[in-house]
Amino acid sequence: MFRKLFLYLCLLVLSSKLLTGCGKPGGENNFTSSQVMVVSITDTSGKVPLQSDVVTNGFLTDDVATITVRSQSVDQNGPTTPFEPGPLDNIVLNQYRVDYFRTDGGAVPASFNGTMNLFLAPNTEASTNIVIVRAFDKNRSPLVELREGGEIFATVTITLFGEDGFGNDVSTSGSINVSFGNFPDQGGVGPAPVPTPNPLPTASPTATPTP
Repeated sequence: MFRKLFLYLCLLVLSSKLLTGCGKPGGENNFTSSQVMVVSITDTSGKVPLQSDVVTNGFLTDDVATITVRSQSVDQNGPTTPFEPGPLDNIVLNQYRVDYFRTDGGAVPASFNGTMNLFLAPNTEASTNIVIVRAFDKNRSPLVELREGGEIFATVTITLFGEDGFGNDVSTSGSINVSFGNFPDQGGVGPAPVPTPNPLPTASPTATPTP
């Protein structure tokens, strides 16, 4: 009987220690062993830098990038991660933030937040597409002025946010260079035409007979 009571108490103490590792980062006993990092950011065809066309065939469109991230186990079997990676080391990224920066100090589009849903098991990679330039911003300064010509170069930093199975906050970031301009559309030889209102109809000239 005393032996069963002793085993019960041991299990109770172990359970309480495991539960203390399920909180936010900074606790004394944090058993998570996963770290997430950005592997690459490209346009959807795998190219860098990304070209952001402020007018595409007469329309304003979102610019989408493909971001690849990796979950890496760290300090495996160490003092803070005494167990093999398991389901609680899975990471789910569910939000991101986009910030723009120009080395010349010029104006840039406004920063914005977006949602995503990317699952990462320990020691795996995964990719997803996210909007990094909104069509909405192409109708505002400083991008709207580029319809008539010119080009802006900027660095776009993307910060990803999520949680692991223990409830620990997880974040990582990466950057991609972007050039903004009114680039030739496919099959065209010059900048895309800017949408303009249809002109009012005018009367055709009428010939007047000579007396």
